[in-house]
Amino acid sequence: MGCSNGNLPSPTVPPKVMDVEYYQLEKLLIDNPGVLLDVRTKEETNNGHLENASFIDFYDENFEEKASWIKKDQPIYIYCHAGGRSSKAADILLSLGFNEVYNLIGGYRNWVDQNLPFKNAVNPLVSNLKSYSADAIDETLKSESNVMLVFKTPWCLPCKQLEPVLDSFSLVTENWKVLKINMDNNMDIAKKFDVKSVPTILNFKNNILQFKHTGYLSLDLLMSKVK
Repeated sequence: MGCSNGNLPSPTVPPKVMDVEYYQLEKLLIDNPGVLLDVRTKEETNNGHLENASFIDFYDENFEEKASWIKKDQPIYIYCHAGGRSSKAADILLSLGFNEVYNLIGGYRNWVDQNLPFKNAVNPLVSNLKSYSADAIDETLKSESNVMLVFKTPWCLPCKQLEPVLDSFSLVTENWKVLKINMDNNMDIAKKFDVKSVPTILNFKNNILQFKHTGYLSLDLLMSKVK
């Protein structure tokens, strides 16, 4: 199966949702990387999904708020089972301020029918992130000299990509307390620290904010910020 030689949609001014065929999406994901968002239910995603997808169920009552946590300075590619939910989700994202929004025509069903690659998955949204109270966070900031707050979600791909960086950081540093906070369950704490996107890292020294970063970062960059 080959890709089209042209006719790829271009971002428009004013922005509008751009519907793309499977072969266009395949090329766009390579040539114009961004966020690939699966808006199907957990039961659907458990049966397979596109590689490197992030997940927010369109039927989640907090869909709009969670979608607003995605960084807007990048293209976003949306799909569902057949294209109906993703079309509605794309309109919502456009209203949230995303400027480059693509909707996959025919959805996941058509993608699989074209024998394009997908990932078999079991519970892709399982999370080991903890829930914290605001008081527990405040107490940690007061009692520990070096604290890193990491706001993540189980559905965010950059959050998953950040995990080995955080694991390596914990191995090479002994004097930092790292708290991984599930923003899905801790929206009040996120608002308290003015966190609006995931992943977001906040580094505190003696209860004073020293460094704030949104998005993925390398171990080297993270280490340079804590010295």
